[in-house]
Amino acid sequence: MSDDKGSKAGEVLRIDGEAYDVTKWAKHHPGGDLLLRFLGKDATAVFLAFHGKLAKRGLKGLRAKGEVPAAPLVPEADAAVENDFLALHARAETDGRFASRGSFFVGHAVVSVGLAVACAALLAVAPAWWPLGALMLGLAWQQGGWLSHDLLHHSVFDDRTKGDRAGAVLGGVLLGYSADWWKRKHNLHHALPNVLGEDSDIDVLPFLAFNEHDVRRAGPFARAMVRVQPVTAVPIVALARANWAAQGLLWALFAKGVPHRGREVAAIAAHYAWTAGLLALLPTWGTRLAFYGVAQAAAGLMIGSVFLVGHNARPMVARSEAPGFHALQVLTTQNIRAHWSYRWFFGGLERQIEHHLFPTMPRHRHAELAAEVRALCERHGLAYTERGFAQGLGDVFAVLARMSRVRASTA
Repeated sequence: MSDDKGSKAGEVLRIDGEAYDVTKWAKHHPGGDLLLRFLGKDATAVFLAFHGKLAKRGLKGLRAKGEVPAAPLVPEADAAVENDFLALHARAETDGRFASRGSFFVGHAVVSVGLAVACAALLAVAPAWWPLGALMLGLAWQQGGWLSHDLLHHSVFDDRTKGDRAGAVLGGVLLGYSADWWKRKHNLHHALPNVLGEDSDIDVLPFLAFNEHDVRRAGPFARAMVRVQPVTAVPIVALARANWAAQGLLWALFAKGVPHRGREVAAIAAHYAWTAGLLALLPTWGTRLAFYGVAQAAAGLMIGSVFLVGHNARPMVARSEAPGFHALQVLTTQNIRAHWSYRWFFGGLERQIEHHLFPTMPRHRHAELAAEVRALCERHGLAYTERGFAQGLGDVFAVLARMSRVRASTA
C-alpha cells in the first residue's frame, strides 16, 4: 500500500518497472489524455512505441511518490510475445531502421501539392473537364493525408516539433484538418485499436455497425440503418472526409485546451480560401457544387476504403479481453498485398501490421522488418494476415452483411 503522501496504484502507470503519476500531466500531454487509460497498468510497450529520447528523459519528473503496489503486467500468456517484440523494436533502433529518407517524403509532398496545382490548371484551361479535376483533387487530399499522417507520427523528422508544425500546416492548408483533433483521435486508435468503447474509429453508429456489441446497443434509428448498411456503406464512407473536416474545424474553433489554436485556425482558413479560388474557376454554381461534392466523395472513398480493409474485418474486443500491446496490434490489423506499381496508393498502410507495431517508423522501412515480424508471429501462434485489396473489401462487406442480419434477428 502507498503512504498518505504517496500515489495509489490506480493513479499511476508503470514503464520499465518504474511508477509514474501522470494524472496532472495528462492535460498537457501532446497526444491527448489517452495515457489515463493505462492507469494501474504496465504501459512500457505503448510508451516505447510512441515516444522518443526526449520523452524518456522527461519521465524523471513524473516519478510517483512513496511505495506503490506493482501494476499488473500483461497476461502471462502474452509476456513472451511482448518481450520478443520489445527486443525487435530495440534491435530496429540500433540498426537505424527508424531513420527516415528525406527525399522519399519530399517526393510525396511534391506529388500531393502538384496534384492540387494540376487540378487548378486543368479547371483554368478546360473547365468542362471538371470531373477529372475533382478526382485529381480527391487524390491530392488522400496522398496529402498520408503525408500528414507520416509527419504527425514523427516518422519524418527527428525533431518532433518540426514534425508537429509541418503536419499541422500541411494538414490544415491542404486538407482542412485540425492536427490536434487528429492526433488525439488517432493516437487513441493506435494505443487501443479495435477495442470496444475506446477506439472511436470503429464506433460509427448510428450509420454502420461492425460488431454485435454495437448492433445490440443501437437505438431505433440505428437499427434501421444497420439493416440496410450493405447498401448504404459506400455513400456513408464517401462522406467520411467531409465529416472529418467538419469535426476538425469545430475542434480547432471551440475545443478546450487546443495548443496553437491560432495556427490551426489560420491553416484551415487558408485551406478554404484556396478551395474557394478553385471553385471560382468554374462557370456556374451547379458545376461548383458538383465538383466539390465529387472531390469530397472521391477522397472519402480512397481514404476510408484503405482504413476499412486494414481494420474493420478484424476482431474487435472488450478492454478486459485485450491481449498485450503488440499482440493486440497483430490481432486487430491486416496487411494489403499490393504490386509495387500501385502500392503508393495506400500511403504505407498496405503494411498496417508493421505500422501499428512501430508507429514512428518511416513507411519506407516497413518492408525491412516484415520477415522478422512474420517470424515472431509464427513463433507465438499469431495470425499475420494479408489480403488483396479486393479480397479485403469483400471481407468488410461480409461483416456488414452479417451484422445487418444480426440486427434483423434481434430487433
